[in-house]
Amino acid sequence: MGDKQHQARMEQARKDLHTLALEHGIRHPQVLRQSVKLDALINEYIDCQAADDEKHLQRDQ
Repeated sequence: MGDKQHQARMEQARKDLHTLALEHGIRHPQVLRQSVKLDALINEYIDCQAADDEKHLQRDQ
């Protein structure tokens, strides 16, 4: 998945989280599930960035 796609998915998940929190309150199970989804997307993005950085370092050596 491309960098822009990751960012778009994270932004949509963030917006969904915000909307759910406003509708249901911060402790509602739906809000907590959405927060976990957003966390997973962020971790996936970070992992991809780290892998890309590693590839660049290996290529430059």
